[in-house]
Amino acid sequence: MTVRAKALASLAAVCFFWGTTYIAIKVGVREMPPLMFSGVRFFLAGLLLSAFCLATGRRFPTARDRGPLAFAAVLMMCVANGVLAWALQRVPSGVASLLVALTPLWLVVLASAGGDRVPGRGWAGVAVGLAGMAVLLWPDLRSAQLKPGVALGAAALTCSTGVWAWSSLYQKRRPHAADPFAAVAFQKLVGGVAAVLLGVLFGEAPRWHPQADGLWALLYLTFAGSVVGYTAYLYALAHLPTERVAMYAYVNPLVAVTLGILFGGEAADPHLLAGAPVVLVGVWLAGTAKTAQAEAATVESSL
Repeated sequence: MTVRAKALASLAAVCFFWGTTYIAIKVGVREMPPLMFSGVRFFLAGLLLSAFCLATGRRFPTARDRGPLAFAAVLMMCVANGVLAWALQRVPSGVASLLVALTPLWLVVLASAGGDRVPGRGWAGVAVGLAGMAVLLWPDLRSAQLKPGVALGAAALTCSTGVWAWSSLYQKRRPHAADPFAAVAFQKLVGGVAAVLLGVLFGEAPRWHPQADGLWALLYLTFAGSVVGYTAYLYALAHLPTERVAMYAYVNPLVAVTLGILFGGEAADPHLLAGAPVVLVGVWLAGTAKTAQAEAATVESSL
């Protein structure tokens, strides 16, 4: 198999595995509290990646780099992903994946707030993306009988994507000399410990009673999402154009929506089917807007 074929296969793996993480998280948080569930799977993934880096002699972050990397890890893996796990107790996995896909819209807003000149294409993406989100959530927003926590979960997810986008830009502006695998291993360890400690602080420990389904979800996310998925992502990024790799951001929600309907008992209602393509068009417009932050629009996922 040629290098290009391996890279395309790696991209296909990213599109699939990261798309499956939403329904896996939803299964896991049925049995385990969200912060501790997120923390344990990130910590386990960090241990595996650290062992791989040690075995292959990869360079870990220096003392100077650890502070910024740890700060970004806490925001991205403890706060943003912790909120994602919490929200998936309330929001369908397909809808959650589409809300997470709105990250490039935040990048446009943050670029503008930072003094960058944002072209009309970027703002058009923001407008279209928000319109798609309104279509997705309209049945719950207009109903006097809101499903428990749906609106709150959607609002929390939208804010968490803002935290993720800001953290990504913060990290991008602070380059380091560590090997990418070693940097991610360090961040997963830090983010995982922070999420577990925060979960204990919020009283989650007494609710830690995993059953078979939850444990399978935990193991799947550790290996498929964090280890296999990220390894495939880095390989694809090294051998394919960035804009080609960025397509995972549009495919992941399609995988998540499909799996949610087929296996998660989620309804294929007209608002979901109509809103999903609108959201993805908005994400595409915002993600391809030529700003000083354009490269940051391809946000490395920590799933």
